[in-house]
Amino acid sequence: MQPAVSDLATVTTLPRQPASTSEQFLNASDKIAAFPSPSLAAASFQAAPAHAFAPAAPMAEPEAAKPAAPAAASQRDWPSALALIEETSEAIRISDLRYAQLEERLQQTVAQAAGNMRELEAQVATANELLWRSEERARQAEARAVEAEAWLARLHDAVTTSFSPANRPQSRS
Repeated sequence: MQPAVSDLATVTTLPRQPASTSEQFLNASDKIAAFPSPSLAAASFQAAPAHAFAPAAPMAEPEAAKPAAPAAASQRDWPSALALIEETSEAIRISDLRYAQLEERLQQTVAQAAGNMRELEAQVATANELLWRSEERARQAEARAVEAEAWLARLHDAVTTSFSPANRPQSRS
């Protein structure tokens, strides 16, 4: 069994065990299976003589309701059960610690994403403002171009009508 972990730095630096999680649970199942089954307790009752179960006098509690014989209880592996409980509680504690770490990391990621989103929204608002200004300048430039074309047409007409052969004075030759 691993020693208890005292802080986060120790948890993150624990060496990886070669056994996978499923193998650890399989190991725990094997430990549980090592405990005697009810069939062993029944076998100990079958080995007892028949007169041991015959009621000799009225009793307050029937024989079948009494706990199993002390021999069956001594066969149980209490230290390995305790070790299994300690391993399980340590695994749960480490799991809870990892959950807390992941939750904290999630909160940091959410906060960072919210900050990034606010920053991007500000950039979009700035880009929209620049676009509106550019479109306004384009409209103004287009209006000036239309006005300039109108003046150019007037100038052209003035030049062509002023210098046309019909408007020229006849030469004195």
